[in-house]
Amino acid sequence: MSGVVIVGAGLTGLSAAYHLAAVGVLTRLVEALKVPGGACRTIEKDGFSFDLTGHLLHLRLAESRTLLQRLGVWESLRRQRRRAGIALGGRVTPYPLQIHTHRLPPEVRRDCVLGFVRAAMSPQAQGEEEGSFAAWVLSRFGEGFARHFFFPYNEKLYCTPAAELTTEWVGRYVPRPRLEEVIDGAFGLHRGAVGYNATFYYPRRGGIRLLADALAARVPQLELSAPVTGVDLARRRLTLAAGQTLEWDTLVWTAPLTSLTSLAADLPGELAAAAGALRAVAVLNLNLGVKGSPPRREHWLYIPEPQYPFYRVGFPSNHGEVAPTGCHTVSVEMSVPAGAPAPPGFEELCLAGLESLGLLRRRQDVVLTAMARLDPAYVVFDRPRTRAVATLRSGLRRYGVLLAGRWAEWKYSTMEDALWDGAAVARRLSP
Repeated sequence: MSGVVIVGAGLTGLSAAYHLAAVGVLTRLVEALKVPGGACRTIEKDGFSFDLTGHLLHLRLAESRTLLQRLGVWESLRRQRRRAGIALGGRVTPYPLQIHTHRLPPEVRRDCVLGFVRAAMSPQAQGEEEGSFAAWVLSRFGEGFARHFFFPYNEKLYCTPAAELTTEWVGRYVPRPRLEEVIDGAFGLHRGAVGYNATFYYPRRGGIRLLADALAARVPQLELSAPVTGVDLARRRLTLAAGQTLEWDTLVWTAPLTSLTSLAADLPGELAAAAGALRAVAVLNLNLGVKGSPPRREHWLYIPEPQYPFYRVGFPSNHGEVAPTGCHTVSVEMSVPAGAPAPPGFEELCLAGLESLGLLRRRQDVVLTAMARLDPAYVVFDRPRTRAVATLRSGLRRYGVLLAGRWAEWKYSTMEDALWDGAAVARRLSP
């Protein structure tokens, strides 16, 4: 097969090109940025390494280890047991909250446990999962967990009321404990790892770019600094910023789906309408290089309370060598609707919030900042999404366009998923 063009050198695009090269299929892989990796890249600045938000490698499949060994990165990774917490009511309790309420203020703990018991006793507790995320949370976890964590946290993350979200994304990402586990958690008796991210792998030093760099080194015909400026679906032709045109038999699109629909001047009306239904949030990522050791031992904290502008704070120095001796890094994440500007005084709001939570000891300890923006970052799983994506997937297929990966397929997934999304495309296109 000839004429395979891949757009986007994130993990999915790199993996697709890598696996296609392994079976003798040559591709043209074009990337708008001057470095590969997409969202999975690292900013290097004055001896600090800042990932674009928290990027941790969660492995479920034995084949993933084989692939990482083949790429030569396995020995550079360190396995970590998750240390994550939730800052709530002036306390920090381990994640997931459902089985760790014992450190919360007594009134919050009572709300959560009593609500869970009432939900468990309700005949509607096993109701239809096709309803809203809000209804699902109330039926599975109860009013207390909903009010103190699930609603404020997810509404902060997705910039969307919980009643407008669906449950399509929860799957393996939201631990659902038994009543006995919730009761044990209220007394500090729960033991054992819970959740898909109970363990993770991370490079010993230098940041998450290690993975993308290893793939990129093995991909022929990778063209960086080559943004696509036009898509002609009927003629199956891409135009790049430099004026070059590329024709495809098959176009593998791994960049955001909305970027494809906005670039295609001849997008049929039905597909344009579907594209208009897609929603996402951008993430503003404030990275700090700070003197001294990290203020806490957790790898990251979830911040559900609305008085703080950010939803998550990470301490990458707790799982990798990413700062000069005597310093540590902090990663702060805040969501805004896709395309929306940062709020006025964003950095000051974040610094004040960190100080209030005790996560920044003194302002003068901050030796540098690095701002990044991921847009889109998280897809909003609302009711129009499923039909809109299905319409676009089938409609674009008529023009030889395959959608692959988190942003092209408009979904939520992990780095491991991205690697195998690319491999799946390669299997489909292999001779």
